[in-house]
Amino acid sequence: MPAGCAQGIAFHEEYESRTACLVEIDTRDPEHVRVTEAVIAVDVGLPVNPRGLEAQMIGALTDALSTTLRAGLHLDNGLPLEGSYSQFHWARQRDTPKGVRVFVLPATGAEPGGAGELGVPAAIGAIANAWARATGKKPRSFPLDFDVDFTPYPR
Repeated sequence: MPAGCAQGIAFHEEYESRTACLVEIDTRDPEHVRVTEAVIAVDVGLPVNPRGLEAQMIGALTDALSTTLRAGLHLDNGLPLEGSYSQFHWARQRDTPKGVRVFVLPATGAEPGGAGELGVPAAIGAIANAWARATGKKPRSFPLDFDVDFTPYPR
């Protein structure tokens, strides 16, 4: 991969379910760090609604993009500077990777496991690991691009 680009992988297990996430990241433009590809594998024992589970894993990836790369609250004397969601830099559709593949494993058990927020920790770990490999710096706080394009709410 070109310098400034890397892959990261992570695994998470909870509530009798497990998931793994592999991402590719491009950090060559520090103002616009972008996850370009993602592959997610998920095993929930007995997948009752595989298409719904696939959509849930894509949503978890979007949440992970937000919390790892850009979304957070700026505080001043204990009060948030953001006045509404329009100032909270949550990932938008344009921020998601163009290539996302989700593999829902066939039944590996007789009971369904939990999938509530199953995909978020693995995706966060994969993004952080990819960023560390791409930049050579281990992340110590999140989000990584915290102050990009921040305009405080007028008081």
